[in-house]
Parts: sequence; C-alpha cells; structure tokens
Amino acid sequence: MKALFLPFFTCLILPAAGQDDSAVRGVNPADNLTKFEILPKFTMIDGGSDTSIFTSTFKYDRAIQGVYGLNFDLPFAAFESPLGDESGIGDFNLRARYQHRDGRFTYIAGLEAVFPSASHDTLGSGKYQVNPVFAGVYAFSAQTFLAVSAKHLFSVGGESDRDDIIQGQYRVILAHTTPDGWWFLADPQILVDYQNDGRLHFAPEIEVGRMISANTGVWLRGGGHLGGDWQKDDWTVSVGIRFISF
Repeated sequence: MKALFLPFFTCLILPAAGQDDSAVRGVNPADNLTKFEILPKFTMIDGGSDTSIFTSTFKYDRAIQGVYGLNFDLPFAAFESPLGDESGIGDFNLRARYQHRDGRFTYIAGLEAVFPSASHDTLGSGKYQVNPVFAGVYAFSAQTFLAVSAKHLFSVGGESDRDDIIQGQYRVILAHTTPDGWWFLADPQILVDYQNDGRLHFAPEIEVGRMISANTGVWLRGGGHLGGDWQKDDWTVSVGIRFISF
C-alpha cells in the first residue's frame, strides 16, 4: 500500500507551475467536466479482527452541453480477513446528472445505477440498485463553496440471500482553494441504514489536494467512524489523481 500512496504524496509537495484560482477545477460538484480519475482507497473495516479492503477505482466523467453529465466507474478490490483473502472486480456504477445554475447557487439532480458485477460476495453488494441523488452548491466566492447532498440507495433485485438495501447518505462539503492551486476540503458524512432500524454511521473526512498542472490534480483524503450505533468501518485513507479534458 505504501508503494501506491507515496507517489501521490510526493506530487502534493513538489513545486507546481504558477496557478490562479480558475485553475482549481474538478473539486466543486458544480464543475461539470470531462475527466478521468484513478482512485486508490484503503478501508479498515474492523481493526480488531484485521479485516480490510483495498480498492483501486477507475472513473470516467463525460460533460454534455455544460448541464448534463454521464460517468461510470469500476473498482478492482482486494479483501483481507483472518478467514481468507479474495480479490477481483467490484460492482459497476453508472450515473447520469443534470444541473441548473442560478446566480451563486447550482442545483444538481442525478441517478445512479449499480450492477452487481463483483467477483466475490466480499467485493460487492450482490444487489441491483437505483439511487437518486440531489445536491445544492452555494459559491461564497470563486474560491470557497458549500455543497449539501442527499443520496438514497435502493436495491431492486439481485441475489435473494443478500441483504436488501434501503439507505441514505447525507453530506455537507465545505472547500476553499488558493491562488497557487491548493484546495482544502471538509466532508462530514452521515449514512443511515433504514433497512435496520435507522442505525447511523457518522464519518467525517478531510481532503488536501493541489493542481500540479493546468489539467491535473492530486489529493490525499482520510477519515473514520466518529459516532452512531452502526460502525460500518473503522477508518479510510485514499488518494486520487484527476486528468481534466478542456
């Protein structure tokens, strides 16, 4: 894992060409861009039993006429536990979105479809899902924004012996960018499992990133369980690299 994360950390601290605020793109959900991202992530599911999963997700976004968008991603995953290890592909995700800008506000509506393509039970949900997403973004300035989103996850079929999914994910993102291409982001998240008596998982995350060229950004993100009666996982750490097509 260190061999994968070290190059991204090195990119964060290397000098970059002169930037202005307009060059920090792809951080704000209102930035409807065509881009490709590589997203390695390590999740410690249960530190007590040394159960974890490492995913490396490849994601492509396509902007359409500035207000529509399509994206899809496919993770490759490795699950480790005392009972055994498994690796392969995870569930395939396909999303569509529409956004409307009104002054400082941007409103976003989207729909996510999840296909249970995982190689093993530990790498996916085993369920088809149709998940609506709604978000609002307010720009305090060209450098600072606040985004609020609600995503509801519904399983609509799949393996009958796997748990049905009725969940809600609620996020508040506050971010600031700098003239030399850095960004700093706070992302507290609440996940509610309505299928199981509304149990709650509260897991704030923070992210630090920078543009290393006009169309390439890298970042480091981490967070973990901080409250609630559902400890979905203990903690996560991830990195990312984004290639933007202008």
